[in-house]
Amino acid sequence: MIYRSTPPDRGPVRLAFAFIMGGAIGNLIDRLRFDEVIDFLDVHWSHYHWPAFNIADAAITVGVAILCWDLLFGKAPKQ
Repeated sequence: MIYRSTPPDRGPVRLAFAFIMGGAIGNLIDRLRFDEVIDFLDVHWSHYHWPAFNIADAAITVGVAILCWDLLFGKAPKQ
C-alpha cells in the first residue's frame, strides 16, 4: 500500500493519502448503501451557488491539494 511505503518523515504526504482514501471509502459506502452518493452540503453566498458536495468529496479535494502543495513546495525526499 502506498501509505505504508511512504517514509514517516513525509507526514503531510501520508496525511494526504489518508484523506484521499478516507474520502473514497466514504463515497463507496454511500454508493453501496444507497446506490448513489449523497451530497448534503449546498453552499450559497450572495448570488453565487457552489455545486453540492459532501465531507468525503471535501476530504479527497484537500488530500489532492496537500499532495500538489508538497510536490511544488515540499522538501525533496532523502535518498
